[in-house]
Amino acid sequence: MKKNDIVQMVPYSKIVDMGSPYQGDKRSVYHAWVNVKDLPEGFPTEVNPREVNVRTKVYNKIVSSLTSSDESFFVNNRGILISAKELKVDTLNRTMQINIGNSSEEDNSIYGVLDGGHSYHAILKNRDKLDDNTSQYVHLEIMTNVRVIDDLAAARNTSVQVSDKAIAELAEKFDFVKEALASEPFKDDISYRENESDKRLDSVDFVRLMYCFNIFKFPTDTTKQPIAAYSGKAQVLKDYLADFGVKETYTKIAPLLPEITRLYDQIEKEMPSAYLEVTPGGLFGRIKGVDVKDREMATKFYQHPMNHQISQGLIFPIISAFRTLISEEEGKLVWEVDPLEVWNRLRGKLVNNTIDMSRQLGNNPQSAGKSSTLWSQNLDAVNSAKLQLQIEALKTEKNK
Repeated sequence: MKKNDIVQMVPYSKIVDMGSPYQGDKRSVYHAWVNVKDLPEGFPTEVNPREVNVRTKVYNKIVSSLTSSDESFFVNNRGILISAKELKVDTLNRTMQINIGNSSEEDNSIYGVLDGGHSYHAILKNRDKLDDNTSQYVHLEIMTNVRVIDDLAAARNTSVQVSDKAIAELAEKFDFVKEALASEPFKDDISYRENESDKRLDSVDFVRLMYCFNIFKFPTDTTKQPIAAYSGKAQVLKDYLADFGVKETYTKIAPLLPEITRLYDQIEKEMPSAYLEVTPGGLFGRIKGVDVKDREMATKFYQHPMNHQISQGLIFPIISAFRTLISEEEGKLVWEVDPLEVWNRLRGKLVNNTIDMSRQLGNNPQSAGKSSTLWSQNLDAVNSAKLQLQIEALKTEKNK
């Protein structure tokens, strides 16, 4: 523990140390019941990709369950997930010491509330409303030595209601996506229903990509950016369902998915070499949001071999910029120029734009993924490259 680390002393009712199922793995998972009145303030929330919205029905239900007198909050609420630097349990005094690092932006991008930010906010703001004779408990899940913080935060914050996905499938609202991907090698690897654990891809992955390329909702001549594609998976799916049968914009975007997924994999695979083009001798593996593996990995869609894992907070602000390359002609969306050609020409600039912004924001890929400034910068860069390619094509045609 460093001298300036912040340690929260939290009384608990019950606690279990689950450890890790893997031999020699330093990661650990603790589960504890904590009285809501003993929950400390001050846990960082920057690591959580979802912003707290107190006006939602979900938030109001949390408050209602918390302030009710039936003492059932501990089963009605999903609880709070915390990433900690270290946790020590004092069984004699029934307290746990949760080390959440120091108050620097770098530590705040690693430690804090990963999931359950609405619950944490609701508890702190409303626990004083509890009746004196009522005790409510919250489930804390505390993880230590988490490796890829962004992926865990995204996984825990992007759960979609089973009913929404089931309704979408039953109404055949994914059929045109299946058709667009029918010739791709990963077509049978996509889960279109809940609990298809043998599938490595989720249908919502493709909805998120289409959301990134929705030029109707996010025209490239405005400052609006499809940041929810990174930070709000449930929000994106709701937009998709609301659009179906009304505007039908996603049915126009879906045919572009083969090129979009190829572009995604190219970005994911080539980010290390693109970084070195502008930063010779740089250590890509030491960038926050990058995890270099000693085993072979593969790109998300086409399974090209690589040995690194990159935070989506660093990928989405890049790939979304390529929507400026598409336009509508006779009711269909087409590429004005080849997106892979633009990537090859611009990749060093886009990667370094993104990594520099992450550093400016405290080495925080989650903050980079939510930075409208970064999304706009990358969009402008791709648009400039498109115009340059179009000018070059005209000159070539003229000289023939």
